[in-house]
Amino acid sequence: MPQNSLDYQMYLAQREIIKFYNRNLLKNKQLSYQHYLVLMVLHEEKVMPVLQLGERLAFQSGTITPILKKMEARGIVSRHRSDTDERIVMIQLTEEGESLVKELFKVPLQMFKASKLEAEDYKKLMAYSKKIVDNVTYE
Repeated sequence: MPQNSLDYQMYLAQREIIKFYNRNLLKNKQLSYQHYLVLMVLHEEKVMPVLQLGERLAFQSGTITPILKKMEARGIVSRHRSDTDERIVMIQLTEEGESLVKELFKVPLQMFKASKLEAEDYKKLMAYSKKIVDNVTYE
């Protein structure tokens, strides 16, 4: 695969960004990038079905359960059966999880600063990335 192809450069960018998050932005909180994503979505949604969370984050079905079990063991999320359909497992942040999320609010700004992009270039990159995802996502 040519190193100057868009797909290869996007793959490298994704890999390096995740490594940067894991090594520099989240390590001191004992979190992985996947844990971080779960926390941010749950902060927005409050309570949601585990299956829906996995779909929203594009995690494969076998991926989400081990992540949530680790987070639950740490006390930052809790799982329970739905009141209306006990087949559905619901997930939400605990008070400790909410507190941790508040500590993580500065992470996106830290990533922006680490990118050393100008604000306008960062906005363009976000818009182009979204456009690519929207155009190639198969539903």
